[in-house]
Formats: sequence, C-alpha cells, structure tokens
Amino acid sequence: MILGAARGVYYVATMLLFGGSAFETLLRAKLPVITPLRWQSLRWAVLILALLAALAWLGLAARQMADRLDGQILARTATDTLFGQIFLLRLVSLLGLTLLMTFRRCRKLAVALAALALALPAATSHAAQASPAGFIAIGATLDGVHLLACGFWIGGLAVLAMLFRRKEPNIHLALSLFSDGAIVAVMLLVMTGLINAASILLGHGTPAPLYLGVLGTKLALVAVMLGLAAINRFRLMPRAYDSMIPRNAALELGLGLTVVMLAGALGHLQPVL
Repeated sequence: MILGAARGVYYVATMLLFGGSAFETLLRAKLPVITPLRWQSLRWAVLILALLAALAWLGLAARQMADRLDGQILARTATDTLFGQIFLLRLVSLLGLTLLMTFRRCRKLAVALAALALALPAATSHAAQASPAGFIAIGATLDGVHLLACGFWIGGLAVLAMLFRRKEPNIHLALSLFSDGAIVAVMLLVMTGLINAASILLGHGTPAPLYLGVLGTKLALVAVMLGLAAINRFRLMPRAYDSMIPRNAALELGLGLTVVMLAGALGHLQPVL
C-alpha cells in the first residue's frame, strides 16, 4: 500500500499544479479585475512533493518488479520498461516546470507541462492495459482525460479556497467562471470514469472484492462532491449565501483529495481475480 500512497501523493500534487495553474490562467484572461494570487511558495512546495513522490513511485515499483532494489535495477527499470520511460518523461516535464517557475516565464507552457506530468501515467494504467482489442492508446487517452478533468476540478477548488481566504471582493465572478468550467470537467470525469471502470472490470475475470470496495468508496465520495457542487451552483450562488459556499467548497476539496488518494491505491490493486 506504500506504492499506492506514493501514486496518490503524486496525483494530488500534479493535480494541484495543473488545475491551480489552469484556473489561475483562466482568471487572468477572463477576469483581470481579480488581483492575481500570491502562492508561489505553496506552488514550490507542491512541485517538490510531486518530484519526491515520482522518485518514490519509481523506486517502489522497481523493487516490486525485481524483489530487491539497487542502483542497477533502478537504472534498468527507468530505461528498459515502459513505466520507467514514462517516468523519465514525467521527470523532464516537472524539471521543465521548475525552470519556468524559477524564471517566471510562459504561464501557458507551465500549464501544458503540468498537464503532461499529470496525464502521462495513464499510459501504464489499468485502463490502458484493458483497452479494447489491445489498443493501449484508447484506454490511455480516456484515463488521461479523466486525470486532467479531475485535476481542473481539484486545482480550481484550491484556487477558490485561497480567494475565499483573502476575502476576494469579486469572488462571485470567480465562482461563476469556475462553475462553468467545472461542469464540463465533471461531465468528462464521469463519462471517462464509467468507461474505464467497465473496460477494466467487465470480461476480464471475477472482480476482486478489495478493488470493488475501494472503487465503491471512491464513487460514493465523488457522489457527495457532486451533490455539494450542485448545491453551491444551483442553490447557494443564486441566493448569495456567502457564508455557506466557502464551507461547502472546502469540504468538496477535502473529499476530492481523499478520492485522489483512493485512486492512487486503485492503481496498485489487482482489479480482477
């Protein structure tokens, strides 16, 4: 389960990097009246966490494949396996993001690199392996879209939480903009999630009870998140219940982070017996 935790932490960090940067870029373009957030220190902390989690993920996976770990096994895992080659691409993406953050250059490229770091693990996911007729690109693409949609939702909620904390006077404009983007993200998230689950579990053997239990918990938490999002969008925002929206958004974010950690665990579990 340590490997699953490393996966989950990596996903949490890269989703915050991608979703936070993507929504912040959208805010700058659509709502220049909102003063940009100053969260560079937090962004650096999340980036370092992503790098450490990526390295831990590689080491734990290499040990799992070879039943031991040394420098030679680590190097061979990184260069001779698809997982390792994907890891190297992720590492390049994160290091490129480090350079852009250091010199504060090209925010849109930073969003693209964060998206790449988040979506690349989909190439070796359960969904990719369970692709119809062996076409790995189908499952990998669907899982990549799933990760990016979730990243926008989670990262956007984190940006909203920071805006609430600083008592942003134009918070309703930001909420409306996020809500419009989140509706699309949630639709993609649900659609790709259902397709992925069906491709992984149907026709490949008897579903493993532990996998089904974790998946069921994840889906239940997502349903609660959807309920909170619907309450915020269709009930509280039109009536300007300012005191309740931040609380619900914070709860939604907390549930989202828990869901991402469960997703990390699912990637480590065997889906079928």
